[in-house]
Amino acid sequence: MNDPCILIVDDEPLARMRLKSMLKHLNFEQIIEAKHGAQGVELASSQMPDLIFMDIEMPELDGIKAAAEIKLQHPSMPIIFSTAHDEFALQAFDLSAADYILKPLSLDRLKQAIEKVGLNFINDKIQVKRGNDVIRLAVSDIICLMAEDKYVIAHLHQQTFLLDQSLAEFENEFSGFLRIHRNALINTAHLKGIHHCPGQAPQALLNNLTLQPNISRRQLPLVKKLLKEL
Repeated sequence: MNDPCILIVDDEPLARMRLKSMLKHLNFEQIIEAKHGAQGVELASSQMPDLIFMDIEMPELDGIKAAAEIKLQHPSMPIIFSTAHDEFALQAFDLSAADYILKPLSLDRLKQAIEKVGLNFINDKIQVKRGNDVIRLAVSDIICLMAEDKYVIAHLHQQTFLLDQSLAEFENEFSGFLRIHRNALINTAHLKGIHHCPGQAPQALLNNLTLQPNISRRQLPLVKKLLKEL
């Protein structure tokens, strides 16, 4: 499933906007929206989404009734209920709901629900800042990240961007990066060598970057081992 389609059914525009933003953060791009249950039933049949996020308390047709209609027509279509109320959980699971998550949604809980459904998502992009702009950036383009004061700076070839995440958060979310110092993460695909200078800490030589971040004494053996394996 290369480009799954997700349907959001919610009568609250801000709730749809927030969920859509979180899904885009997880690199789901094909997202359609319904403003109420009846429209959700129509879109479920016409668009055949791979996953539906369904609110419950909505005008015209509530989420429980809408889900029942959808399941009658498309029994295998996964539905995740997303609501601010927990009292409908039994009814939801009677309809073979894939999951039942409470608002306000957290990204970790959203990931857990999507993984339960079995959709594939690859975190290969991240939001970064440059001036007044917020840009989506391919993680593979990042050569290294440096923590400086209260900020984390992503270094690319001839470009730098600010991140909202800490180094630890980035390290936990994305693979392919190695912590070489308490203030530095490097993309292992860009590691090309180690620079030694008497009386100074060794530094990482990175492709397409003049910056040479320090390597801690503790991490130096790991960096040397990685170089042998490249």
